[in-house]
Amino acid sequence: MQLALWPDPSAPTLADLSASRLDLSPLANLDAPSLYVQVVSLNRRVLATSSTLNGVTLPIDNADFASVVAGKQAFNDVAAPGYPPIRVLSDPIMVKGKVGAILQVSQPLAALTQTLRGLRTLLLLLGLGVLAVAGGAGWFVAYHGLRPLGAMSRQAAGIAAQRDFRRRLGTGSRPDEVGQLARTINQLLATVDDTLSRHRDFVADTSHELRNPLLAIRTNLELMDRVPDAAGREECVRESRQQVERMSRLVSDLLLLAQVEAGLVVERRPVELASLVTATIHELEAPTGGPTIAAERLDAVRVLGDEGRLRQILTNLLSNALKHTPPGGRISVRVEEQPRGALLTVQDTGEGIAAEDLPNVFERGFRAKSGSGGGYGLGLAIVKHLAEAHGGKVAAQSELGAGSCFSVWLPNGDRHPTLM
Repeated sequence: MQLALWPDPSAPTLADLSASRLDLSPLANLDAPSLYVQVVSLNRRVLATSSTLNGVTLPIDNADFASVVAGKQAFNDVAAPGYPPIRVLSDPIMVKGKVGAILQVSQPLAALTQTLRGLRTLLLLLGLGVLAVAGGAGWFVAYHGLRPLGAMSRQAAGIAAQRDFRRRLGTGSRPDEVGQLARTINQLLATVDDTLSRHRDFVADTSHELRNPLLAIRTNLELMDRVPDAAGREECVRESRQQVERMSRLVSDLLLLAQVEAGLVVERRPVELASLVTATIHELEAPTGGPTIAAERLDAVRVLGDEGRLRQILTNLLSNALKHTPPGGRISVRVEEQPRGALLTVQDTGEGIAAEDLPNVFERGFRAKSGSGGGYGLGLAIVKHLAEAHGGKVAAQSELGAGSCFSVWLPNGDRHPTLM
């Protein structure tokens, strides 16, 4: 554009920067009808304008004018009368190193505004589209992810309503987290079903055990009115007393088991295990012609515990051994000192326990199918709970037809069992 105004490379001169010398008509050949050009002198007088302005002059901003006079370019958006908003570039025209005039080139902002408006609309549509796709994808994932959870919830609610804990959730075969949750719930249902089954069996067995002595007592009381001799009445009274004692032991065992399962508090005092074993063996009445009870090894060791509860542990173990050991058999008791406690062992030469029954012998209400004799399935459960109340552990070893060995580890103050 400068070549069209002053073709001389050394131009312009101050003489060229005058209204009579400036000619902006060559700008009409640029084919830019929206390009506006004007030249302004340093005293704010318009020296020349392009034909596109149609005689209208562009407004001059004071701040921009001062900046251009100082030799800097300036941008500004202005509005000329009868024209839409335009953007003006003000550039100093240098003459021999000094500002001689100001060249202003402007263009309407309509095209830019229209482009920005179109871009804004495009971005808005794209945003709405992305939001719709994301919402659809989220709904799809949530629907397919939560649908099996809803099915699990309905199945679990049906199981709880019908109390049919033998049923299982049908989504346990899935390999994902939903399947893992279903398998965990199925395991819980299996545990609940097994527990309820054992409790039902326990209640049934207990009711049966209580019914028999009650029936015997009732029968003896009725016979007392019909038996004419004193000896016969005395026999009825003696048998009734035996049945009452049997019921009393059962109720006492049930009460004790409920206490230890609820967290029975034991009084911890030093107890000489050897003395306790000796006294318990002497107090326990072995049946005539039955197995013998002998103390094979009694180390002088003390444990911290409740003497009465420890005596009950040993009594239950010996009673269990007497019940399952035939006449002529042998029951041996051992007390062995260990680094952090004592190991109490009761071993017999009785009928033994089958391998499939051995893991369950300490469970409440359990009675081995392979065994013989009566009982309520409470004695060994009481042993286990009392030992754990003392901070100890129990274990059982047995072979069918070769006898059994029950071990109880008790601490002497340090709770790190080494039960073998």
